[in-house]
Amino acid sequence: RLAGMRLVSWNVNGIRAVAGPAGLKRLLEGLDADVVCLQETKITRDLLEEPLAVVEGYSSYFSFSRTRSGYSGVATFCKTGATPEAAEEGLSGLSTKHGRTVGCYGNLGDFTPEELRALDSEGRAVVTRHRIRTSGGQETTLTIINVYCPRADPDKPERRDFKLRFYRLLQARAEALLRAGGYVLVLLRMWN
Repeated sequence: RLAGMRLVSWNVNGIRAVAGPAGLKRLLEGLDADVVCLQETKITRDLLEEPLAVVEGYSSYFSFSRTRSGYSGVATFCKTGATPEAAEEGLSGLSTKHGRTVGCYGNLGDFTPEELRALDSEGRAVVTRHRIRTSGGQETTLTIINVYCPRADPDKPERRDFKLRFYRLLQARAEALLRAGGYVLVLLRMWN
């Protein structure tokens, strides 16, 4: 538990397979967590059906691969009592099209806009910011970065470069969030 919140991170290797025909409600309730971060959801926006996206008692936030169907993807589910005050898809801020963004992107001068779009195009990050109380009773923020890290294929040198640039973007974002104050927690899978 962190600041009274129970967090779970799980590489599901396909959200439809773990949800089954009953949907996610029973699964999420069984995990008994305030925030559940799922990686490798392997679903695209057009295939996401209501029982997977809308779960009673939870808010949900997804990032989908825009490059390949059935590839990567992350989702964050928050119990009603842990609903974030802001949420966004991706690390660069370019994928978010609503007003309640987390912000704090850091120095992105080393990246071109095209590179930032490419780094966010595989559906590898969701960022949520929550209001919490510390054990001393002080109110602050907890920003959770739910990440599914890219793999470097030894037969494809461009994937190694992609992975290293993705990590650089993740580092810039986490450092900017830390400088802004509050706590930052990076929950990730596939660190290879």
